[in-house]
Amino acid sequence: MFSVSTLAVIAAAVSHAHAAAPGFIAANDPLMQYVGRFASGPNSAMMFDMPGCEIRARVTLPAAAHVTAAMSQQHNPPPPNPQGNSKNSGFQANALVVWIDGVRQGPGGHNATFTTSNVLTSSQVYQYDLTGASNTAIPAGTHDIRIFKATEADWNGGSPVPNYVTFYGLRTSSQAQAASALAPRLEQSPPLPTRKIEFLGDSITAGFCNECKQQPADPTDHNEAYGATWDHQICTTLDAQCHTAAWSGLGMVRNCCGGNTTMPTIFSQTLATDLASSWPWSSWVADALVINLGTNDGGAATDPKYTYVSTYTKLVVAAAKHYGPNLHVFLACGPMSESYCAPVQQVITNAQGAGVKAHFLDQRGFLNGTFGPACCGHPSIEVDTAMAVNGAAFIKATLGW
Repeated sequence: MFSVSTLAVIAAAVSHAHAAAPGFIAANDPLMQYVGRFASGPNSAMMFDMPGCEIRARVTLPAAAHVTAAMSQQHNPPPPNPQGNSKNSGFQANALVVWIDGVRQGPGGHNATFTTSNVLTSSQVYQYDLTGASNTAIPAGTHDIRIFKATEADWNGGSPVPNYVTFYGLRTSSQAQAASALAPRLEQSPPLPTRKIEFLGDSITAGFCNECKQQPADPTDHNEAYGATWDHQICTTLDAQCHTAAWSGLGMVRNCCGGNTTMPTIFSQTLATDLASSWPWSSWVADALVINLGTNDGGAATDPKYTYVSTYTKLVVAAAKHYGPNLHVFLACGPMSESYCAPVQQVITNAQGAGVKAHFLDQRGFLNGTFGPACCGHPSIEVDTAMAVNGAAFIKATLGW
């Protein structure tokens, strides 16, 4: 499913140490739940990098304990002689949000509970407290835990290099109790939603700058809160599992700012930043696929030499073959550009001719100022919410949900 990296040696040592620890639950425990694209890593670990990937667990603690997530992040240098947005390829930090019993942990708002940028300088394993900087003990009893990735795989990096996160498991510890008395127990979590929606997009879908706090002096501060995006809000509204492959700067056939890797390649992968990975389509069958790609393509969407329409059509038809005849595909245009709307309409016609249930999702006009502010030219959280209300209503009516 993926190429084994140099991380395997580190992972093997960590996994062996964890296996003997009474206060540790391994990532591959069958009662762990995962939403999004995850790859089975070496020695019981799980690897992921796409936005919205989520880890869920129901844990019983025999006594009050600190609970940490054991994680590492692949740390590769950028490619040699980078140009365009390829200069952004390489290690980038990730923000993760934790909920315990439905209560968001950390500073609140749309801030992360913890971020890998705090201490991470290599692919070694770190323990991240699930309560964030407060480092608070969780009371004895049974608790529902959600760990949610709120950032995209590798922002605007047109030549992807491995930047994925590896999750080894949950560790418990306490100063008041012996470690052996703190052995946690996993319980059966509530079942995941049966509805499944997949999204394929760029910065509009990933939520780039939707918090409206972009600092021009700090190019690493993207102020994106995936989870407040229009796509994830649709999944929440419709009670659906959400898979999202979204990457700022990338397009269907041409990226905004350089690099040769485009979103059709990313769509076929389990790990967006590992070009050797491959997504097993039969492992998760979507009911609906929503695509918004064309803003970064610019003039390539209407220039025949770039084959935007034929490439897009092939992707949609292939997705329908992967997911079966019941799949509904929603192809969007807007709100940052409308130049690719006519080509998208042609893709819909082509797909319908091939027997695909394809529909136009109109996202034009949402940046006209009446739905909320634009942030760095992108939808704000207010605009995301308006887009979600419109999109959820259309998908619900079309699928009869």
